[in-house]
Amino acid sequence: MTKRRARLLAGLSFAATLVATAASAHEDRVCASAPGGSGPAQAAARAFLDSLAPIQRATAVRTYNKSAAIRWSNLPIALAPRVGVRLGDLNEAQTAAAKALLQSTLSSCGIELLDGVRAADGVLKPLDNRGIGWDPANYFVAFIGEPSADKPWSLKVDGHHIALNLTFNAAHVSATPLFDGIEPVEFKVGDRAYEPLAPQAGAMRALATALSATPSAKLAGEFRDVTRGSTPDGDTNFPITYPQGATGRGVAYSALPPAQQALVRAAMARWVELPNGAISKPLMADYSTAAALAQTYVGVAGMADLSKPGSYVRIDGPRIWIEFIVQPAARDPAQIHYHTIWRDKLADYGGAFAR
Repeated sequence: MTKRRARLLAGLSFAATLVATAASAHEDRVCASAPGGSGPAQAAARAFLDSLAPIQRATAVRTYNKSAAIRWSNLPIALAPRVGVRLGDLNEAQTAAAKALLQSTLSSCGIELLDGVRAADGVLKPLDNRGIGWDPANYFVAFIGEPSADKPWSLKVDGHHIALNLTFNAAHVSATPLFDGIEPVEFKVGDRAYEPLAPQAGAMRALATALSATPSAKLAGEFRDVTRGSTPDGDTNFPITYPQGATGRGVAYSALPPAQQALVRAAMARWVELPNGAISKPLMADYSTAAALAQTYVGVAGMADLSKPGSYVRIDGPRIWIEFIVQPAARDPAQIHYHTIWRDKLADYGGAFAR
């Protein structure tokens, strides 16, 4: 065996070990959930609404229709005004009720992400020279429809870099659209270090790195943001159109070796695990059936290590759609920040407003 061949084999072995280790680390992640589903969510929503003053309650509950459901954005509030009650305006009892509501609808990982995104806005707040609304207080809770035991309704949690849309009693189990982003990517508040999107970024980085030598995974063109997010006026392009066929979607999951397939599943899970387990488990089961995975594609662009703007990773299945993009930071274009979105081609907003 030549020295060159020996080095090549050693490198391939090392890369395979990294891929396997990354897959194992991601798949071992555990997100705990309190009792969830329609019943606990409705009870917690009622308790939260009962804690509000009449004018707050009137602000919190919107009519159940498409125009109200699609009203969300990832922009700061001065650029995209929100509906609902502002978390920063709640008293102690109301804040406790809001926390209980979130615990009934999100997993521990989802709550941790929301807390981290809000903490990042605290870091940005002193730098808000334009008055665009970076502030951990500027996050809003709204209900689309009255929380009910049997009629469809949605919980909306919306602010800069976070948009949660969880729908209950609809045609389909639903936690989408779910937007999450972060700036700065890493930061400290006091002695505590934060990296809120580390699980998502790490999973996509491992996947992009593994696919860096796979030409069929490369997507044509340049990417500057997620392609199926919202506008300043809301999710106004809904219902969304998606790529069809096999062309231009990246590499087929079925064409990947087992270690890389494991990375795809682990990356999917980093988003699907954010809602309460009563929501996430059936969704992940649907996304990862043999039939669904046989129709799933992965596409990448830019830098595999996600170190530069324009680096992009996409998972595109018969239902699941996840995008991860690296952008220049708004406060300092020499730095980076992340935008991501998870959508469900069938079950966005519970499947109620697709047509």
